Amino acid sequence: MAKKKQPEPQKRKRRGLDEQIAALEAKIAAIKEREARKKAQKDPAARFVKAATKSLEKALGVVKDAEQKKALQAARAALSEGFGAAGVVTPGGGRARRSAHEIEDLSEQLLEYVRSHPGSRGEEIAAALATDSATIRPVMKKLIAAGKVTTEGQKRGMTYSPA
Repeated sequence: MAKKKQPEPQKRKRRGLDEQIAALEAKIAAIKEREARKKAQKDPAARFVKAATKSLEKALGVVKDAEQKKALQAARAALSEGFGAAGVVTPGGGRARRSAHEIEDLSEQLLEYVRSHPGSRGEEIAAALATDSATIRPVMKKLIAAGKVTTEGQKRGMTYSPA
């Protein structure tokens, strides 16, 4: 019976003084940022900002008129942006959930793009629609499940074509 050869242990690379200082400075900056966020969360206005953001989200789910939706989205963005800079985290972890209408619009845009550019990769599609691939992925999965889009390949090499 042959013995298995043990892999040689890898030598640990020692960080230089500059690297250690940079790592510590990054930790200090993270701690200061976290403390600033905590302080901002204790601000009484933060409670009202969160409530207003939740109300805007509820209104966005109900409103059908495109003009009103745009106005509500602009108000939500301004509120999140203004208080997000001060460290107040709005509901949803600072990232607003997309409404069913927004998902439907993105679905139509994706389908239209895939029809006019068959064989495109996810990154190409996301760049063309001025978004990121993480945003289009769940919507694209729904299109695939509905049989409107077909795929070829795997992972980052996957291409999308109309069904």
